[in-house]
Amino acid sequence: MAGAAAPARTDLMSFAMESLELFCARFGIEAPFTLNPVRSGRNSEVLLIGKGRKKWIVKHYFQQGRDKRDRLAAEFGFLTFLNNAGVAGVSRPLGINQSLHAALYSFLPGKRPEIVTARHITQAADFIGNINSFRNSAAARSLLPAADACFSQQGHIRLAETRIDRLLAALSPESGVEAEACRFVKERLRPLYERLKARVSAQRSPSQLAEPLSPEERILSPSDFGFHNTLELNGALSFLDFEYAGWDDPAKLICDFICQPELPVSAIQARQFTEELGISLPLSGSLSARVELLLPFHRLKWCGILLNEFREEARNRRLHAGVESEGMLDLQLVKSKRYYSEHLAILT
Repeated sequence: MAGAAAPARTDLMSFAMESLELFCARFGIEAPFTLNPVRSGRNSEVLLIGKGRKKWIVKHYFQQGRDKRDRLAAEFGFLTFLNNAGVAGVSRPLGINQSLHAALYSFLPGKRPEIVTARHITQAADFIGNINSFRNSAAARSLLPAADACFSQQGHIRLAETRIDRLLAALSPESGVEAEACRFVKERLRPLYERLKARVSAQRSPSQLAEPLSPEERILSPSDFGFHNTLELNGALSFLDFEYAGWDDPAKLICDFICQPELPVSAIQARQFTEELGISLPLSGSLSARVELLLPFHRLKWCGILLNEFREEARNRRLHAGVESEGMLDLQLVKSKRYYSEHLAILT
């Protein structure tokens, strides 16, 4: 969008070098060291610290007054839980500085997979099963709900509606690419949402849709879970990004795993993941039916997520993370339209 304001931010690579050096020194990393940006996320600035042959990661979290979720505390706390439980394949949280909105983590070697295989699916399902083998511990019970956690079927449906409403509130119908995005949301996403909602209402009573998911059926979820947040080394996966992690409905984990557009899974791989997850988790027999019912709403939600950059707060997070701003809105609109054509147009 022309004239979009850059976010007010404090860049670790400019203003805070002295503070960063003091922060790292508390954990045995004495200056001088190298510091390089890592393009690994779209919400936080990630920096690679190097000293000799040793490497660490500093993550600088975006935070605005309107931002309700403390991503720094959420990720650091969830990784602390996983490390204390002995879960492998994740970073070790080494230090935290609330005033810098930053945390220090161990470095994980590897590269993101280029092609998803059945072996990757098994490792992903095993990872979720491993996390949840500690779900009854006191430490697990102290963890908060995941971001956008859904504890009823109505909660899933409302997520899609909220995404659409937020976009319509943010978009200007008179401004270039925003006008095109506004038409797409009004003429494609909103009408499909209404049809899907009417279809579900014909199949489920209001009380069924509002019935809360029992605590026994809830799981610990990384939330933003998919192969876009993995690294592979010698065939073994490591898992990244727990800013949104916490308690959630397994149906939402499965739907998001299926819907994630950056490194997608096939229908066969989606079935494999669900089946293998059922081996290690006490999943309800109604889970598959819930996933089938709710998956179109999550597809709609992901169309909205791909348009997040049209909302000022989300756009500022992307800029903070180092995402290229030129052509950003046009690119995201193309992605959202393509996603709609591939997954939702058939439902109209």
